[in-house]
Amino acid sequence: MKNIVICFKISKIYFFILALVIILVIFLLGRLSFEDIKHLEKTNIEIIENNMQGERQEIIDNNEDNTIRQEEIIEDNENTVIEQKEEYKTMPREIEGYKVVGKIQIPKINLESYILSETNSKTLNISLTKLCGPEINEVGNFCIAGHNYNSKMFSQIKKLEIKDSIILTDTYDNSTTYEVYDNFQVSPKDVSCLSQDTGGDREITLITCTKGAIKRIIVKAIEIYD
Repeated sequence: MKNIVICFKISKIYFFILALVIILVIFLLGRLSFEDIKHLEKTNIEIIENNMQGERQEIIDNNEDNTIRQEEIIEDNENTVIEQKEEYKTMPREIEGYKVVGKIQIPKINLESYILSETNSKTLNISLTKLCGPEINEVGNFCIAGHNYNSKMFSQIKKLEIKDSIILTDTYDNSTTYEVYDNFQVSPKDVSCLSQDTGGDREITLITCTKGAIKRIIVKAIEIYD
């Protein structure tokens, strides 16, 4: 009986020690888990902050790029405005009430004259005139008419030969050089020289009359490409 009592007491001590060990282990595990959780949360926070910082930097970079592009657009627009303001800087806007669309220069015959925007009996007595075609120096056949009795007009174009140069300058002072590729005469009824079928090239046609207006002198030229 006495031995049973002693064994029971020893068992209680063992159980008490075992319980303390279990409690200590649980406590340590719990503390370790808590530290792990705190470390994980800290790591996640650092990752989030780094991502946010990267996104903020990307936004800043994009804003800077957009600002640069906007400044370039503004600069281009300002340059366009400046170009527009410089129209007619080197030539008159009108001559005797008629609009000037450009200027022609033919070195071979020492001709330099302004071109008026319309052709009629009055304008032909003032200067060379646009008979038909696109805007000056645009794709198509820009046709210019002039009298044959005035040295400042087309009295000498019959002297032009293949490969002679003709220069047209628009109202913004932009010049295009053309090269003569044909020079011939037609009847006044033949208007084939006015055709706008140029195959996408920029051409010019000079037109005047022979003496007595029996025929028309035609000079054809095409743009010189570099």
